[in-house]
Amino acid sequence: MNNELPQSYDAAMEELQRLVAQLQDPDCKVDRICDLTQRATQLLKYCRERLTKVDTQLAQLLKELDNE
Repeated sequence: MNNELPQSYDAAMEELQRLVAQLQDPDCKVDRICDLTQRATQLLKYCRERLTKVDTQLAQLLKELDNE
C-alpha cells in the first residue's frame, strides 16, 4: 500500500473513493480492511489539513479586501 501523500486534494478524494469501494466489497478480508482503513485515515488527515490551510488563506484574503 502506498504511504506517500497525494499531489492534490482531488487526488486524495479519488483514492478515498476507491478505498471505500474496496471496503464495501463483502469479500474484503480482515487484514485488508485494516490496511485500507489505515490508508484512508492518512488521506483524511491530509484532506483536513488542506481544507484548514485553504480556509485560513481565504480568510486572510477576505480580511485584506475588507481593509482596502
